[in-house]
Amino acid sequence: MPERSIVPVADEDLATIEEIRELFAEYYEWLGEVVCSYRLAEEIANLPGPYAAPSGRLFIARDAAGGVLGCAGVRPHSPGRAEIKRLYVRPAARGTGLGRALAEAAIEAARQLGYVEALISTLPDSMPVAAPMYARMGFVETECFADHDHADEGVTMLYLAKRL
Repeated sequence: MPERSIVPVADEDLATIEEIRELFAEYYEWLGEVVCSYRLAEEIANLPGPYAAPSGRLFIARDAAGGVLGCAGVRPHSPGRAEIKRLYVRPAARGTGLGRALAEAAIEAARQLGYVEALISTLPDSMPVAAPMYARMGFVETECFADHDHADEGVTMLYLAKRL
């Protein structure tokens, strides 16, 4: 397994927040406007936004040389519930277990922040390995917990939850 690190991003670390912006923009380009549209553009502009302390957290993954590999965020959803969002791994690092490692870091952060449940949504057609990975991590299908009325018609969304 390649050497890498996953670290939380301090809200005041503007250089790393800018790297997160770039990753979120890549995520947006990868998915196109299938589900992200104006909401993600607004989120990118306002980072750390809902991922800021004390109720949220951003993570960045780097290789041994400091190169950026991916990211994930934890933000409040509702009392006692956190949402894991923007879990993104650059194509060169996919298939290495980094996605799972980022998800595990986000789950542990949600637990440490005092949440009792973690929520995540995914696109099984666009991200076919994500749902099985989340299932192996203990997530189970749940009711729709987010407004995705901006998604293209016919886009399948999968909503998952995990007790912490």
